[in-house]
Amino acid sequence: MNGNGWLRLQERLWGLAPWDARRISDEWFRAHFDYAADLVNQWVGGALDIRAARLLNFGCGDGITDLSLVLRHGATAIHGVDIRREYTKLPRIAREQLGMRRLPAALTFETIVPGARLAHRHAGVDGIMSWSTFEHVRRDQLLPILQDLYACLRPDGVFFLQIEPLFHSPYGSHLRRYDEVPWHHLLVPEEVLWNTIEAHQGTINAEEVDFGFADFGVDGYKRFVFKEYQQLNRLTADELVGLVRQAGFVVERQERRSVDMAPPPELLERYSDEVLRNNEIFLLLRKSD
Repeated sequence: MNGNGWLRLQERLWGLAPWDARRISDEWFRAHFDYAADLVNQWVGGALDIRAARLLNFGCGDGITDLSLVLRHGATAIHGVDIRREYTKLPRIAREQLGMRRLPAALTFETIVPGARLAHRHAGVDGIMSWSTFEHVRRDQLLPILQDLYACLRPDGVFFLQIEPLFHSPYGSHLRRYDEVPWHHLLVPEEVLWNTIEAHQGTINAEEVDFGFADFGVDGYKRFVFKEYQQLNRLTADELVGLVRQAGFVVERQERRSVDMAPPPELLERYSDEVLRNNEIFLLLRKSD
């Protein structure tokens, strides 16, 4: 019996390791354990029974949302994939924030290379989810990856996809930790934007400080997130919807959230008001065959 099989046997005999949400002290953890997991459950749980479903999380990050779906919403099989290994911190994070001695057997994780095909190893899953990941995928990989995820699903399977913030929205640079000027990334040259980030002093909003911050240090993290900004694919919501349909998905439901802010007049000469204010998109997609 492998390690995961032994853990499942333990859980059948004695249940999941005890946990206590009253211990949570980290705001990044709280946001992903509560808000993100609840939204995923609302969208995915309304389309299939996550307690019996085999789920794939594309871009699982640190795995906090996956952990919450198991502990708070009864998910029994989630496999997370990511190009980074932030999920390796989850045992320590769960111990610190919840007092858990071990992770649930329902969770498995895997590191992949960018653009890796998954369907030959993960075919037949009931549902896929992706939280704030697809804005980071290279444009030339978007359609192939979406087609591959389509192939991962069983017939009539569902895919929940969320992006926030979208690139052209006020803080679509993903740099709000350091820069509170709305649409700044669309208004100034890149070197001016970097100078703003580099010069930032003081604290960062606790909800924006992920568990990778300590790996980089203050200056290293600035360089890391700025490189992430430079690599954003700049997708609009309309482009994303067109791509998922091209990949074969049926859009069963979508929601677009927009900010109540007036874009600068000079930007309205280049982009529509809708694109500039559209901050977030939720999509529930279904495999049509």
